[in-house]
Amino acid sequence: MLLKIQQYGNPVLRKRCKPIDEITDEIRKLAKDMIETMDKGNGCGLAAPQVGHAVRMFVLRDYIMHDDGHWTLSDAKVYINPKLTHPGTHLLTDVEGCLSLPGLRLDIDRPDRITVEALDIDGKPFTEEVEGYNARIRMHENDHINGVLFIDRVDEKTRHKIDPLLREMKKKYSP
Repeated sequence: MLLKIQQYGNPVLRKRCKPIDEITDEIRKLAKDMIETMDKGNGCGLAAPQVGHAVRMFVLRDYIMHDDGHWTLSDAKVYINPKLTHPGTHLLTDVEGCLSLPGLRLDIDRPDRITVEALDIDGKPFTEEVEGYNARIRMHENDHINGVLFIDRVDEKTRHKIDPLLREMKKKYSP
């Protein structure tokens, strides 16, 4: 089932989300619906607060680069109660966008790699070390479950430049 994506201005996007204590059928359905919603919106990741649920979960699809230069997306992955550690020391700048801030794309600096510990949809713990754009996706989605948006990671000059657009978005999409 497609879920409504919460837009900039909705207070749920600024909440630090609560851990998931038990993986219930409701949580499994939420994850499935989030994946469907992410895919329909042409996103590569989606966090629970973006669909109105203040819980520590996100879903994503990795970018897979092939030898011929073409890329595809991986099967969907679910991250429950993720913890990000060991960020790389080298920062990479790349363009980010967000389904909750439609049409806005900005250059964001993030570490080049990250280690992620989380539970999968069956409650099994896993750890992964990820680099490049796939690390960026995890950091972006993890920010969401901490109430942080990618616009919070721009310099003051850029923020000042986009403030009128953000005010318009807030007015248009606020509940």
